[in-house]
Amino acid sequence: MIVRRFIFGVLLAATAAVITAGVLAQATHRQTATSNTSRDAAWVRAFAATGQLSTTGVGIGRENQLNWDPRFTSLLAASFPQKQWFWYDHWKLTPLPAVMQLFMGVPGNAVLDDGRFVTLDGCVPHDCGTNRGMLWIDTGTDPAVLIFAGINTISSNSSPFKSHLWVYTSEKLNWQKVPPSFLFSLNRWLATIGENGYFGTDGYRYDFSLATIVQPNGVMTDLGPNVFGLDVTESHTTPGAGL
Repeated sequence: MIVRRFIFGVLLAATAAVITAGVLAQATHRQTATSNTSRDAAWVRAFAATGQLSTTGVGIGRENQLNWDPRFTSLLAASFPQKQWFWYDHWKLTPLPAVMQLFMGVPGNAVLDDGRFVTLDGCVPHDCGTNRGMLWIDTGTDPAVLIFAGINTISSNSSPFKSHLWVYTSEKLNWQKVPPSFLFSLNRWLATIGENGYFGTDGYRYDFSLATIVQPNGVMTDLGPNVFGLDVTESHTTPGAGL
């Protein structure tokens, strides 16, 4: 009887140890999963560089490395829950975070302003003439504030070609109080890519006829492009042309 009780006690202790190990493993997994969805973006600054945006074929900073960093993918997924309504792949709408990475697939610049604001840009591979993207990140807040600007063509039947500016935000955005740093980055980006000789091209200049803000809850507000200071741009691009 004593031997049986001893064996039973050993088995009971071993079972408890296994259960405890399982609970600890689950807790570790939950902690890891939580950290993977963190919206702290201070680490992004390490990929950016200060200075003027490059127009010569090699951007400043390391936009391409950042764009495909798993942490960046997780940051986008955690920051942008809304859907997008303009980009299809095999007749299905692509999730917004994937569209952002696609619209910066051909890397441009990764620039750091005021030691805090990171701006990335690029374009859709083989379609840089019509579809380009820029992401602005305020890394000084936790959670970080992100605003994505994507250019999509409305009509290419006649020149100048009409374009639509889509603006997606990670936090609710008042169109009357758009962050000045974002507006600066947006207009600097458009002026840079519009320069003759930009990355060996004639430049990419757009005629925006509409701008739409899409809030995190999916609510959309259509605005005139002048809200973002985009009422004086002109397109000289050829649809379908690109890097």
